[in-house]
Amino acid sequence: MLRLLTPRRLGLTVCLGSLFVSSSGCDQKSSGPPPKPTPTVTVAEPVEKELADFAEFTGRTEAVESVEIRARVSGYLKEIHFKAGSEVKVDDLLFEIDARTYQAELDRNAGTLANAKAKLKRTDADLAREQTLRDKGINAQADLDLAIAQQGEAAASIQSSEASLERAKLDLDFTKVTAPVAGLTSRELITVGNLVAADSTMLTTIVSLDPIYAYFDVDERTLLDIQQRIREKKMKSARDSEIEVVLGLANEVGFPHVGAIDLVDNRVSATTGTIQVRCRFPNPERVLTPGLFVRVQSQMGPARSRLLVPEQALAQQQGQRYVFVVKPDNKVERRDVTVGRQDGSLRVIETGLQSGEKVIVQGHLRVRAGMEVKPEPYTAGATASATSATDASNHNATPAGGASKSKDH
Repeated sequence: MLRLLTPRRLGLTVCLGSLFVSSSGCDQKSSGPPPKPTPTVTVAEPVEKELADFAEFTGRTEAVESVEIRARVSGYLKEIHFKAGSEVKVDDLLFEIDARTYQAELDRNAGTLANAKAKLKRTDADLAREQTLRDKGINAQADLDLAIAQQGEAAASIQSSEASLERAKLDLDFTKVTAPVAGLTSRELITVGNLVAADSTMLTTIVSLDPIYAYFDVDERTLLDIQQRIREKKMKSARDSEIEVVLGLANEVGFPHVGAIDLVDNRVSATTGTIQVRCRFPNPERVLTPGLFVRVQSQMGPARSRLLVPEQALAQQQGQRYVFVVKPDNKVERRDVTVGRQDGSLRVIETGLQSGEKVIVQGHLRVRAGMEVKPEPYTAGATASATSATDASNHNATPAGGASKSKDH
């Protein structure tokens, strides 16, 4: 049965409905998020500094002189006179081969020479006698000719004997194997008592240490850039002048060793597309050893004014380096940049930034382009832990989908 609302009941229903709507609206208003505070970031202006461009390469060290020590005569090894792995000087005695057979050969050749000299003396006397008789008409011309021939044979025999004696002396000297260059020896490759074959058996090796070479390869693009700079008179050619280079080892900071380019190859390798360059470095303290992996740096022209920002101000997204710039109205702008060489904790900015602009150094995770921020001056001594703690405390306040993911460097 349908019941009609009386005016009294209708008014009560309307009143209750109004109260419900009013209460619901108040609850929705009171449960809304509070306004977010303006994030605080630290900013710094780019530093202007006179810097030159540098190119860095990787290479290997090699000895200026590398010698394989082999005996020049055959025989049994009698004695070793050096300690394996030690430094030797030029003409230091290294090995000694049994010299008795060579001494005997020397003595035999000495006797042969003495016999030849005695024969020459006799033929000289015979020639003088035959010449006297011929002058008196007593003997025939044939007798004089024979005496002359015998005297010539005796003189030639002396020359041959002297040469044989000299060769025997050399062979005897070669039984003592000495260092042809100064440097560091390897281990002995043969032990006492073994037969050594002339010009065949390798006894040890020696590599020189001071100075030392460093070889590295320059890629085609860098080579063309260098050639362009040379044509524009922005740098000198290594073929015409001495170009200074610096070198660092894998465990060294920076490039403490100073040398110069010694040779540039005459062609680019068709296989690798690179050209080989050789540098020469003094090595009095023997820090550099042949075969070491090294980093080589060369200046690419005179110094010029550059803009630098702290390395941590840079972020990266999909290979593009960028910074956040705070504009005069405290709004954030993302700025794509091209970076150059590193100078300590700073990085050169080639393009994308102007002098006097304020770059966010700390606080990347809390901002996005277009956001208003509260900038504070950057202090280089600020600790990384304090920055991390601040970022963590504000991370939950970042709007969903607000800041893009970036990699700080």
